[in-house]
Amino acid sequence: NFKFFDGSYVALPLLEKEFNEYKKSGGIIGLEEAKKIEEFKLKNGAILRIFWLHCSLVGLCNPHQNRPLICKLYPFLPKVDNRGRILDFFSATFFDLFYDKSSHPCTLVAQHEDEVKAQLKNSLEPLLKDPLYIFAFRACELLAVYLKNSLKKEFGSYLINEINDENHAKFWQKAEILLLLRKAWRNQEFYNEICDIHDEIAQIWGEFLPFK
Repeated sequence: NFKFFDGSYVALPLLEKEFNEYKKSGGIIGLEEAKKIEEFKLKNGAILRIFWLHCSLVGLCNPHQNRPLICKLYPFLPKVDNRGRILDFFSATFFDLFYDKSSHPCTLVAQHEDEVKAQLKNSLEPLLKDPLYIFAFRACELLAVYLKNSLKKEFGSYLINEINDENHAKFWQKAEILLLLRKAWRNQEFYNEICDIHDEIAQIWGEFLPFK
């Protein structure tokens, strides 16, 4: 039911700090350069840069250990507080948000959820001492909340198995537009919230983003 997503590649976001380390390591063959770099400016002038890789390797990464963080953490991202303590987990990709555990297409979620989350808790511990990654995970969670709320407002739910069959095509088309145009979070309310999250984390850890 998608009109614009053709499934030929997956867009992978990397923080500037991560991308620099990725480049130093040599990256993944065929994914050496960012396809797009985005820059976001917060109220206090701090800058967040996102480097996007477009991957069509379907898991056949070489060398495998150089995968971006988003791939290593799939299928979950941690829901954290401002001090980096893990409170829970949520889906690591936007499209996975639309499935509950019983209907999820990924066996890691459907059959091995507890095991995967336990492994992630251990492996994430060093990373969650860095305020940049704490901010990134909190930002991802907020993006997911806004996307889910936008769909829930129109369809009564953001879970595809709770949507009437006759509305499935409309649901997926709406989700596609919300993602492509970023309409779910392109508003002042989201901007204010993301700036507040930054300020709260910086108050605890010190400033962690560059200024232009």
